[in-house]
Formats: sequence, structure tokens, C-alpha cells
Amino acid sequence: MSGRTLAPWIPSVAIGLAVALAPRVAEAVPDRGMDPDAPLSSEDSKIPKHRLFYTNSTFLRYNPLGAINTFSMGWRYRLMDSDSVLFEDTYLYLGPSATLSPAFGRVGARAEIAPIALFRAWTTIEGVYYFGTFDQITGFPGADSVYDDDTLGRLDQGKATSGWILTTGAVLQAKVKTIAIRSTFQAVRFDLDMDPGETFFYDQVWDRLAPDEQWSGLNDLDVMHVGDKLRLGARWTWSDSFIEEEDAVAAMAHNRVGPLFAWQFKDDGPGTRFNKPTFFALAQWWLTHPYRTGEVSSQAVPLFAFGLAFQGDLLGPPPSQR
Repeated sequence: MSGRTLAPWIPSVAIGLAVALAPRVAEAVPDRGMDPDAPLSSEDSKIPKHRLFYTNSTFLRYNPLGAINTFSMGWRYRLMDSDSVLFEDTYLYLGPSATLSPAFGRVGARAEIAPIALFRAWTTIEGVYYFGTFDQITGFPGADSVYDDDTLGRLDQGKATSGWILTTGAVLQAKVKTIAIRSTFQAVRFDLDMDPGETFFYDQVWDRLAPDEQWSGLNDLDVMHVGDKLRLGARWTWSDSFIEEEDAVAAMAHNRVGPLFAWQFKDDGPGTRFNKPTFFALAQWWLTHPYRTGEVSSQAVPLFAFGLAFQGDLLGPPPSQR
């Protein structure tokens, strides 16, 4: 079965699992930690109604190379006053976002809603500027253009340019006892200031030939064991571009799979200024890719990434200290 054929089943499988597990759901939402089955100890421990909430993550990656820092901070409003595990941390979030790497910078706005612990959705619109480094951006005339590492190095045509990026996504997630499943889908549309005749470009973030002014999609499906601090499992990543040339290299679905590890050092609860520092590492072997499954690079070499993420509230001390 091809990667493109598998694609429509990704959200369907995740939805089915989430619905099946809903009666005993204990989703690892950011502000309940990984043990939301535990009852709230008192009224004072409830999640604040209004929060100035931020998140930050930094990661490094190999095959392909990459280094990125993402940051968002904004107003987070609690939608429901409930102690239910499904509705306790429902929220609406609005605020600015920023992403910085050695190849580009993005600044924009993010809107997010979580009407139930099983599901949340978001949209961002960002202005982007590429510095002209690390093959970003290298433009191509068509969906069958060659963009392997050797070709990109030989062309050395990375150039400074700017534009806009629209991203929309959703997360389905559930947890029973110590086993959690999470499906994260995002669709992105670029509108860049390309040179005449260039309709595609090499996108280093998703490691694919991406279309300008058309949509591409990516899904991460995680299955993991969740302990007090340890998270250990596996991730399957799929990506594709939604273009008409179905047989072109740019339309080839990419698939990779491998182990996922994370260690959360502490969780002091909502209201904490610096909370949930988490180290994570990921290794994924390429199953389908035009150049990383033996055609140019050995399939034995995985994509490897590691980094640190944390979050917090900037509107005073945690409830337990008030």
C-alpha cells in the first residue's frame, strides 16, 4: 500500500481509537501533566480562568540537518468550570508566535481552541524571511525537479526571499492507564516571492519539494508509555503535497518511523512561571523518500532529532502559593 493510499486512514484510525477509549480517557494535556486521573485536591488547585501562557521548544536534527527554536505567548481563557477530565482544561488561546532557525525567521499570530481533552485545533499565519543560507530557498521549475543533497549542494542557489505561511492543524489524543496515543495533523500553504518560472522549492523543515501557493500536509502518530517522568514509544510520520501531478517526485508521500523518548523533569502545575522542562529524542528510519532510502543516502541512516521544551504562566504565582 502506498504512502498516498495510507494517508486518508491516518485521521480515521486516530478518531476511532479516541472514541473507543473515551470512556476511560486520561489525555496528557499540557496543564494536567500525565496523570489527569488524579482528582483535584482543592478548589485552589484549579486551572486559572485567565492565563498569560507561553511555550518554547528548541531542537537539533540530522538527516537532514536542522536547528529550530519556536516560541509562542498569549492569552489563554478557560472555557468551562469543570472538574471532569474531559472538560477541565478546555480553552481558547490567542497570541503571537515566532520561529527562528539559521535559515529563516517567522513571526505571526496563533489561534487555538480545545473544546475537549480529546481534541484541539489551531491556525497560524506568519510572515517569513529566508536568509539565503542552507539551501533556503532553492527554487525549482516543476514537480519532477531533482532536489537530493548532492544537487542542492551543487546548485548552491539559496537566496533571500520573503512571503507568508498559513498553517492549520488538529490534535486527537487519548490515554488509558499508562498507554497514550496522539495524532497530530497539520496542513501548510506557502505564498512566497519566488523568481519567475519557480513553482516549487526545497523546504528543509519537511525535507521535501514543496509547492508554492498550494497545500502540503504532515501527520505525526505517536503511541507511547507514559510514566511520572518517562515517556517511551514510537512515532510514525507521514507527509505529502496535495498537487495534481500525482506521479511527480513532489507528490511522493514520505514515511518514516522509529522510537520516541522524552523525560519530563518536573511538573509544578498550572500557574508556574517555568514548568514542564522536557528533554526529548527521536530516531526515525525512512520508509519512503525519493533520496533517503538507498537511492542517494543509505536507508540505514535515520533522521535523528533531540531538544528541550518548556512552558509556563506569567500572571503571578501558582494557585498553591496564593
